[in-house]
Amino acid sequence: MANFDSKNEGTWFFFDENDESLGGVQLRLLSPKEEDNIERLTVKKKQKPIRGMLVESKTVDEKMKNRLTYDGWIVNWKEVSLDGKQMSCTTENKVKMMEVTDFARFVVDNILSLSETNKTIDEARLKNLRNSSDGKKQNQTVSDV
Repeated sequence: MANFDSKNEGTWFFFDENDESLGGVQLRLLSPKEEDNIERLTVKKKQKPIRGMLVESKTVDEKMKNRLTYDGWIVNWKEVSLDGKQMSCTTENKVKMMEVTDFARFVVDNILSLSETNKTIDEARLKNLRNSSDGKKQNQTVSDV
């Protein structure tokens, strides 16, 4: 059985996997509700008549959208500095750090890796494999192997 958790506290990604003391960033994916809220706050829709038809146009406040997205993705960080100055994990500093190419790539790469995995489903699959007596999936036929 997959046991889902409504809390999304994030996952730590360290700058050096072998030495956590060098710092890292705690990241999480946005929930669909959070994505909808960001969309609602940053997208303005207008309809205007063109040649007798109503045509919808959208304008997006990209600056606000990025600010809200970065603030949602980045939960916390350790040992992050910019130009030799230690940065506290605030919304303003998240936006500042996301303007730094190497930091932004680190965050985006790890957000993508989070979106490609489903920890809850993976854990349930692993548990199911451990529960079978021969290490094979339960209900698996010989032709499936």
